[in-house]
Amino acid sequence: MSKPFPGDGVKVPYRADGISGLSASTIFDTLRTFRDELEQGQDADQKLPQDDELRHVRELESLDDPCPPWNGRPAQARFWDTFEASLMPRIVGAVQKALDRVTNTAGVPITVIGAKGSLEERTDDFREHILNSRPVVSISATGCLRRLFVTGAANAASLSVLVWLPNHPLHAAAVTVDSALMSDCTNAHRLLPDGTWMQMLGEPQLPDPEPGHIVLPKSVTGLEDRLRREYKNLIVVDDTSSTIIQAVLNRAVPAAIHVSEGVLNSAIVLVSAGHGMAVRLYSNGGAVTRPWDASKILYKAATGSTPFVEGLVIARDEVTARRLGRLVEDETDRFEQLGLTDDFDDEDL
Repeated sequence: MSKPFPGDGVKVPYRADGISGLSASTIFDTLRTFRDELEQGQDADQKLPQDDELRHVRELESLDDPCPPWNGRPAQARFWDTFEASLMPRIVGAVQKALDRVTNTAGVPITVIGAKGSLEERTDDFREHILNSRPVVSISATGCLRRLFVTGAANAASLSVLVWLPNHPLHAAAVTVDSALMSDCTNAHRLLPDGTWMQMLGEPQLPDPEPGHIVLPKSVTGLEDRLRREYKNLIVVDDTSSTIIQAVLNRAVPAAIHVSEGVLNSAIVLVSAGHGMAVRLYSNGGAVTRPWDASKILYKAATGSTPFVEGLVIARDEVTARRLGRLVEDETDRFEQLGLTDDFDDEDL
């Protein structure tokens, strides 16, 4: 891993940025491995996990059966079910293995969570590690990983990574099959195609925004008509995190409305702020959230100090963020006055 941050993980321990960079680059490489396996087959020299070895032996034994149990459509469905179930354990396992090879400033091994458990259970586990000063990495999938590999669309899913080491601010990374970005409250880095982490200094080098586009989550209803009067092209998606990475942070879409499912799925908040985007919470009266504020919001939510505010506007500049925020607030107020808050309430934001 080529990096512009201190430490080598051997003689000089990694700080939170080094751990975040190693975790994100490992996830990025693992996603590419999954894609290669689907397109080219698994490397014959690659050692299979024990469960896969046992399954392979049983499949070979079934060849003598005149009526094998898995053929045609059932076999196809079984393959994808098995593949989907293996994704997070393999991703988390790869990151844990990579982190076990390096040292960190905490001086103790890092726990990687995300292979099992509900979002609520993993959030409680993450919180317990922080409150007990134990280093921890959370890896959480947003969107649908199965759809990502079925369709090949990079905006179908992303991985939200939160890294906490004692005496360090929270570090965050967001990874798609095509991109990896990370940030804390003071620095931001982008993974280049050659595997080098480039520190982002000054304004991001992106195409001029195309003002007619906006990203809107499917879960937010009632805004489409109003927004279509302001934006010609509404990009309505299931997973806004991956689409924000692909379309706003990497390309020319000027703004997005983002709805998360909790703090572990919200690395995009700190990543966006760190990479020069204007991040505006619905409830803060129009103030734009700076990277340090975004870090504090995530940390306080992760530790249970404050509830996590899930509704966000993420835009290329403050003017666009404020303008879009006003549109959302005005439309929300109108729905409340009409008594239609069941269709558009705080839980949906």
